[in-house]
Amino acid sequence: MRLKWPVFLSATSLGVAAVSSKFIRRREAKDLNSMYVGSWEFTHPKEHKHHTITIYPDLSIILDGTAIIYQLIELSEKKLAIQDQYGYHLIINTKNGTPESLYDELDDVSLPIVPVKKENQAD
Repeated sequence: MRLKWPVFLSATSLGVAAVSSKFIRRREAKDLNSMYVGSWEFTHPKEHKHHTITIYPDLSIILDGTAIIYQLIELSEKKLAIQDQYGYHLIINTKNGTPESLYDELDDVSLPIVPVKKENQAD
């Protein structure tokens, strides 16, 4: 029985392409995660209360010192969308690769967010 090289080579090429594609997707996901890592401040207009949201490299989210239990809906260059444990969506929108606003479905409001300044950072 004669082995057909084109079939063997194409199957090998597909395997390499699939592995490469999976590696690239993982790297892109890590890069996307890092876009959202940090702490931001915002003020809720109804409550006039100051809030802080912190996102960690594993995409765990802390809001005012309390962990948010959520399901990831979308992670892209334009937004990070989650659904919290109560079924409401929180969406962090970006501009030029930096988070700039937080949409809160519960109150149907979009709030500007600003990075938290570190105390030891010189102004």
